[in-house]
Amino acid sequence: MKHLITIILLVIAMPTIGFSQGIIDAYRLSSHQINGTARAAGMGNAFGSLGGDFTSLSINPAGIAVYRSNELVFTPTLNISSSEMNLVGSKFSDDNTKFKLNNIGFVGTYSSKNQGSGIVSFNFGIGYNNIMDYDNDFFVENNQSPISFLDGIVNWASSESLPWNYIESDYSYVEFRDWPAKLAYETYLIDAYIDENDNKVEGEYVSILYNDEKVDQVKVYEQSGGINEFVLSGGLNINHQLYLGASVGIHDVNINQLTAYTEYLEDDNSFTYYDDLYIEGEGYNFKLGAIFKPTNSLRLGLAYHTPTYYMLTEENILAMNSRLYEEYYDEARNIYDYDFRTPSKIIMSGSFVFGKRAILSVDGEYQDYSNMKFKNGGVNESDDFSDVNAKIEGSYKSVFNVKVGGEYKLTPQVSLRAGYETYANPFDISQTEEFTMLNDDSSILSFGLGYTTGKFFTDIAYTQANSSYLIYNIQPNIEKVELENTKSKILLTIGFKF
Repeated sequence: MKHLITIILLVIAMPTIGFSQGIIDAYRLSSHQINGTARAAGMGNAFGSLGGDFTSLSINPAGIAVYRSNELVFTPTLNISSSEMNLVGSKFSDDNTKFKLNNIGFVGTYSSKNQGSGIVSFNFGIGYNNIMDYDNDFFVENNQSPISFLDGIVNWASSESLPWNYIESDYSYVEFRDWPAKLAYETYLIDAYIDENDNKVEGEYVSILYNDEKVDQVKVYEQSGGINEFVLSGGLNINHQLYLGASVGIHDVNINQLTAYTEYLEDDNSFTYYDDLYIEGEGYNFKLGAIFKPTNSLRLGLAYHTPTYYMLTEENILAMNSRLYEEYYDEARNIYDYDFRTPSKIIMSGSFVFGKRAILSVDGEYQDYSNMKFKNGGVNESDDFSDVNAKIEGSYKSVFNVKVGGEYKLTPQVSLRAGYETYANPFDISQTEEFTMLNDDSSILSFGLGYTTGKFFTDIAYTQANSSYLIYNIQPNIEKVELENTKSKILLTIGFKF
């Protein structure tokens, strides 16, 4: 048991880069759940065969060819995120509220002179949709723990026999995995082991903790940012029966995860260990799509999304702040460039229009997450990530996601909407027991209301997304914690036709 605890502490003491970070980063960058207009959100984003909505440019670009007039839309959104962590019968709740602009879009239409057959119109669109929202806050605490974070640092430094001239070097000469030990040393939380002759023992360390001292522990997470997709699309309406479209997607990535782990010691001492991660960069993809209308009531859609090719910079800031008789602070930054490729996506869809009163639509998305790949990392792009990519291939699987949506017109001006989205868990649970991962499938339930008159329309929607995670190695002596996350959004779209 003592040997097992030592192993766990060694893992915890190391920074979060490596296998676990790479694997969860891959999921963050690939799990796109679109947030566009309120109409699409209210119908579960099941717009692969419907079109005529700016969100569809990021789903099935053939949807742009369905437009009959020019259009300008924008969608401000209120995001409300709440979380609950469960630890040995105790529950810890937190929430976060932010205002964002989910979507801005413009669509232009050019009609041909021949409206009877052949190419009826050419349409183009430009704007952006949010495709990944990362905002979330949560925390967990544990009191009177017999195992401290400092135990893990001391065990790591001693087991590796880190020399004193090494631990006292500049951070540029210290390996990233040894930074926590150096931070603890610089803030007077660990020191050399002194033998019975009052001599320092090279490569052996002790912490400031008393024997059998118990500590109170709190870990806080603050997550923000996400991915916006800027789209440039074009499409052809052929005989009001076949609609073809293509989109170039440019992704703007801005993902931040801030963690603060605090321990309260005896004698009013305490320290906080910060592990902050910032991911920025851009990505590019290409989408092709078609919508076929065999009858006036039935529409069928098919779209293909190439992988998104990202060029990213990841900055990891590790810091330690000790509050002893005096206060000490030290930090170090690690900046790393790399490329990443998401899996491709195939979307199949169908919808049925009941006269002019109702619509029922279904989309199915297929993705194989085991095809995610990191490459060209570090200086001179020398890191091929073969170890991380092998871990990804064994930890992920293919999924099929389903979206269902409906709309009913109470009057020619007023519409009611509802939708449901389910996203299958891409983690192979039998192979993953060491990092943050989804515990089950995720789902989004939505409702909406639309009003249109003349050249003006407005839509409002409410969505609630539910997901469950397992977070491993969250703090000493806690192997894993369950996280229940709920994200609610209120979307308001304002649009003009001209």
